[in-house]
Parts: sequence; structure tokens; C-alpha cells
Amino acid sequence: MMIDYGMDWGTYSCTGWADAFGTSYPILDGDADMVVWDTYGQGYVPHHVVVDHNMEIVYSEIGFDESGLLAAIDAAIANIPESDMDNDGLNDPVDNCPQDYNPNQEDVDEDGLGDACDICDNANVWVVGNTDGSLDVNGNVIINVMDILSLVDIIAIEDVGSCGYEAANVNGDNQINVIDVIALVQMIMNGETNTNSVPPSDGTFEILHSDQGDRAIIESTDEISGFQFEVSHFEITENDLNNIALPEGWSMKISESIDRLKVVVYDATGQNPRNKIEFSVPNVSANSFSNTVVASSSAGEIRVRFSESKAFQGDLMPESVQIQSLFPNPFNPGLSISYALPKDALTRVVVFNTMGEEVDVILPEQMTRSGYHTYYWNAADQPSGMYFIQVQAGNHADTQKAILVK
Repeated sequence: MMIDYGMDWGTYSCTGWADAFGTSYPILDGDADMVVWDTYGQGYVPHHVVVDHNMEIVYSEIGFDESGLLAAIDAAIANIPESDMDNDGLNDPVDNCPQDYNPNQEDVDEDGLGDACDICDNANVWVVGNTDGSLDVNGNVIINVMDILSLVDIIAIEDVGSCGYEAANVNGDNQINVIDVIALVQMIMNGETNTNSVPPSDGTFEILHSDQGDRAIIESTDEISGFQFEVSHFEITENDLNNIALPEGWSMKISESIDRLKVVVYDATGQNPRNKIEFSVPNVSANSFSNTVVASSSAGEIRVRFSESKAFQGDLMPESVQIQSLFPNPFNPGLSISYALPKDALTRVVVFNTMGEEVDVILPEQMTRSGYHTYYWNAADQPSGMYFIQVQAGNHADTQKAILVK
């Protein structure tokens, strides 16, 4: 709506504009309450003002800029809502249930759909944990092992559009993954949800190459209760995965897409966590695994560092620890660090900048087996420049430079 007020009043009027576009705004047509007229002082507004349907001034100009004025009018008209189908006083574009009367806009699950039209009844049925939507004969929510199976299916096939998905954020971090499975297991065992935030801990995901075959080893000082990952089915087949020997009471779900396998593994009993999980795999590398999540027994995240090792098999080994390669170099932002360790030793892998400051610890000091090892450094949060990679083992250390180019 354009208000033309002041010295050149008479060219246009609000009533004229209203008639032209088939609408009327009483607050402007005569301005009985002096709301708009007094915007810039009592009894005064600039000569040309465009107000949208929410009574917000979108254009004002004391002089006259025809192109700017017309553009503002067009924009204001384009935003005029077409209707209020449910007659609840809210225009359809902003109404979270445009066809159902709900003037208070209740939305208990805050998903953008009002309770009046949301088929996922998150107040009574699809509450947190009830991922299969089951009720007893009295209409009370049932949360049991069937919900665990339903949640695993939701994660495996990424069923983001289901009502069950809305009830799947059990640990409250807004990420639906194996950590929620462990939280749900604990919830069923303990009879309530643990609402306390569980701080993340650290662990390793190592691929060990040897004459006896390759093994994946997930290890942490915190007990592990579940993990998930994705792999290419050109590297690992479903049959390979089905041959994995899991700890007693653990279960596995595999979902196959066009070229990927998604694997979810968890302690279904909630009573058999492990500090180390090992399983045989075919010829793979640490890079074969993606979207990996590891869950602790307390339903927290274990952040794992990927590495690869090759057992010493009589190859010509250096007399002390030696970096074999930094690849690629220059790099952005991932760098693989391969080194040879002639004997078991307390080993640490660190990164320094050109000022000699330690900027990252890739491997905290720990006892490491002799052989060939590869660790991976993600320098996404570091600035471009030269860095020094140092592998420390016992009383020896080897240092080489790598250049980050972003």
C-alpha cells in the first residue's frame, strides 16, 4: 500500500490503491488511530511511503524516485497473502496448519507442522523412544525392544521422513545414529532417559595388515557399545560382513544402496560393552570406511583416529623410528603420515608450526607395536603454510615438513 501524503497529496490515495488491487486496510484508509501518519513525527510522514500487509514500512522517500517507488510497490503487492483458509487469523504462508483452525500455533515437537495437522502425534504417541509408534489397549505408549529394532532400521535406511524418525533423537544431540540406539537400550533397561550430556571421549580405528589377513580394531579406554560405518560394496561384500564374529549379545544390521553398504553394530543386551572390538576384513584401507560413529556404553560419542599398521615381516627396517612418507605433499586438508618402527616403543605423533609451536597431536603417547604405521591428519582448521610432522618413539624422533595449501 502506498501512502502519498504531504504537499502533493491528491495524486493517489490509500482507498484508490485498495480499490485498484481489490483489498482494503482500514488502518491506512483514513488512519483513524494515527499509527502510520505519526511514524516520522506527529502528523507527518515523508511524501512517498510503501507499507506492506504487516504494516511494515518497506520504502520511504521525501523526494520522488519513480523506479524505486514502483519496485517497492510491486514487492509489497507480491507479498500480500492470498487467503486464510481456516479463518484463524493467520495468513496461509505463516500458518503452520493452513487448513486446520489453530490460532495458537501449538507445535509440541517444533517440526514446523502444528499439532492440529501433524500426523506424528509427538505429544501422545510418537514420544522420544517410541520409534515404532506402538500403544497398549489403553492407549499408553509402549517402549521396548521392538523400538530398538525399529530405530536401527531407521538409521540403516536413513528413513528421515517417518514419524519414527521424529521420535529417534533419544540422546538429544539432534543427530540420529548408533549413539541413539545405545541410549534407547539404556533407557529401556533403566526405565528413563539419561538427559545428562555425555562428553565425548577418544579412541582408535586401526586397520592391521598381516600375513594372516587384515583386521579392523576399534579400541578405547571408554567401553564401546556400538558403532556404524559405510563402505563401498566393491571393497567389502555383505557376505564378508556377515562372517564377522561379534561379541555375545551384539547385533548387526546391513543396508545396501546403489554402491554402498551401511552397517550398524550394537550391544543389544546393554550388558556386554568392550574396550576393544576386532573383526576380520578383506584387503581394505582406513580410507575404505566413511561416516563412522562409535558409541560408548554411556551413550556418548567416542571420537576415533584412523590408522593403518603392517606387522614387521623380516623387511629391512631402519635402526630407529623413521617417517616413510607424507602424502600428498603439498596437501589440502588431509595428510597421511607413514612411518616405520623397528621395535615396540612408546610412540607419539605431533605437528609443529614454523614458530616451533605444537598445533596438533595426531597420536597421544602410547605403546605401539613394531612395524609400519599410517596415521591421518585433518588440517581443515589450520591456516595454509608449512608444518613439521614429528614421530617420537622412545629416545628417537624423526621430523619432516609438509605444506598445507588451501
